[in-house]
Amino acid sequence: MYAYEPSEPVHGFLTFVRDTPPFEAFRDPRAQRDLVASQFPEQVWQVPRLVAAMRTSEDLFFDIVSQIHMPAWSHGRVTLVGDAAHATSFLSGQGSSVALIGAYVLAGELATHADHTEAFAAYEHRMRPFAERNQALATAGGTIVTPTTRAQVDARNALLRDPEAMAKELATAEAEARRATHSSLTLPEYTTAL
Repeated sequence: MYAYEPSEPVHGFLTFVRDTPPFEAFRDPRAQRDLVASQFPEQVWQVPRLVAAMRTSEDLFFDIVSQIHMPAWSHGRVTLVGDAAHATSFLSGQGSSVALIGAYVLAGELATHADHTEAFAAYEHRMRPFAERNQALATAGGTIVTPTTRAQVDARNALLRDPEAMAKELATAEAEARRATHSSLTLPEYTTAL
C-alpha cells in the first residue's frame, strides 16, 4: 500500500503467483475482480478491506508481471532505452536506475560516434549485460514481494515486523549480490570526439 501525499488516495497492490497467465480475465473486469478476490481469502489485517475496495474501485489496474527480452534494441534510426528496451520488474526494482544509466550511455555513444549505427551498437554492447543482470533479479528466487507459500508469507511478515532481522537480511550474501548487480557497470566518462 502507498500514498504519494497524506491527502492523496491510498493505492494497494494485490499480487499473486500463478503457473499460467489468466488471459481469460483480461477482457472482463468482473472476472478480474473475482480472480483477485479468490486469491486473498484471508480475514486478517487489512486484506478484507483491500479486497472490498478493489471490487468497487473505478481505477482497477489488472495485469501480469512479465519481461520482454528483445534480440536487438535498435532498428534503422530508432533505438530504445529504459523499459522499452529492457524492463526489469517491479518485483526487483531498478527500472528507473537502469533507464537513467541507459540514457547516459546512449547519449555518450551518440556524442562519440559519427555514425548512429555504430553508436547504437556500442550502446547496446555496453548496456545489455548490465540490463540482463538486473532483469534476472526479478526471477532470482526472492520472495518478499511475491511469496508463494504460507511459510514464505509468514517469514516475510515476521521480517517486516523485526528491524533487527531486517538489518541482518540486508547484510546477507544474497542482498550483497543484489547490490553488486545494481552497481556492476562502471560508467564511462565520455568526451566528444566529433
